[in-house]
Amino acid sequence: MKSVFYVEEDFVANLLKQYFIGSGNVSHFIKPTANGQFSEHIGQDSIDLFLAQSEDPDRLSKVLEIVRQEGRKVPTLVLTSHPERIPEKYKSFAHFVSVQELLESNIRWHIRLAKTMRRVEEVKAHFEAAESVLILLQDDPDPDAIASGLALRQVLGRNRQTAPLGSFGRVTRPENIAMVRLLEIEIEKVTKKTLATFDRIAVVDLQPPHLATPPEQIDLVIDHHPEQFTYKSHIKDIRPGYGATSTILVEYLLCTATPIGTRLATALLYGIKSDTFSLSREVNEWDVSAFSHLYPLANQNLMRRIERTELPPAALDALSLALKNRRVIDKVAFVHLGRVERDDLIPQMADFSLSFEGIEWAFVSGIYDAQYIMSVRNVGYVRAAGRVLKEAFGNMGSAGGHASMAKAIIPVAEIARAWEIDPRNIRLINRKAEQLFLRALHSTK
Repeated sequence: MKSVFYVEEDFVANLLKQYFIGSGNVSHFIKPTANGQFSEHIGQDSIDLFLAQSEDPDRLSKVLEIVRQEGRKVPTLVLTSHPERIPEKYKSFAHFVSVQELLESNIRWHIRLAKTMRRVEEVKAHFEAAESVLILLQDDPDPDAIASGLALRQVLGRNRQTAPLGSFGRVTRPENIAMVRLLEIEIEKVTKKTLATFDRIAVVDLQPPHLATPPEQIDLVIDHHPEQFTYKSHIKDIRPGYGATSTILVEYLLCTATPIGTRLATALLYGIKSDTFSLSREVNEWDVSAFSHLYPLANQNLMRRIERTELPPAALDALSLALKNRRVIDKVAFVHLGRVERDDLIPQMADFSLSFEGIEWAFVSGIYDAQYIMSVRNVGYVRAAGRVLKEAFGNMGSAGGHASMAKAIIPVAEIARAWEIDPRNIRLINRKAEQLFLRALHSTK
């Protein structure tokens, strides 16, 4: 990382030198007497961070004015004990923190927020003049998407009338239904025709190729899944290293300095918790920081009510029969549920199946609403689940995901055509799916 520092106190300069110098970092420390001659440093394309430290509001304002006029949108971190005496126009792009706060917390977290600040500035400017904004979620919205949508609405300073949450489908999983009911969240059903009534469209926790009807014009995409390159958006914030999109939106909220209320904190905490399996898979330090920030703000009683899902007797019977007929091949547990009344049973069974002794992979299938759905989990130190599913079934439907969890959806009609199998012969369809999955798993691609 290449950084430029304007620092007035030797103590702070020495502290920063200990942290930044070495480990591949390139740092330039600008003396206060340079008086504005550092614009040539921050004008370089390779600068990753500009940090300014001063207890003099007037001098600090002059420094920030140079940064603002530079126009290259360098991530800016400001250390001062008097942020209230700095003009608001500089707070739109710089992240402020006191030296005391920095000493008591993680400097990397504040650098991360300084970088996110620039993206927030860009997003707010693009949406500011719009009368109506649609925040578009998945066709079957999950907790991470719902929470991220709520957070983005607050970042934009809007309400449910000027920035509704929308979906082409509906919420189906019991715990997600409980979430929107208990937290009083409204999600509008939208169509391709109604998209034209909105001035701006933002997509959160997924990317347009995974929508049944992708919008032609997209203004913003915020997502933590691997980036897709088959669409265009005015602004993209794709961070595949994150465990949840909710974490990204926590950063956005902290950059806008707006309070996170109990309702929003509960939604965001549940979004992170559900997508990362309670921080046990595919998380980074920012997920942990966001989780820690949200935990004391959330309503834990509501969280428990959301998480406590009920299974009807018919669902229990179906799960019992599927487990009896499970197959284990090459450390892969294959469990086929057949036709299901609720598609959420498929990923739940995949999570459970990974706990079988000696298993490295869990492959669970089911048929729901004329779709053959596959959910895959692995132990984390083997091939990426998303890549394996995409290689096996990507040419027939939607397939992909993360390193340790993935999903594929194929229309039953497409299976009948491509595999030349009677769609009523579920057993034969399952065997073909197993064969293709194992072939992709052991492929050298």
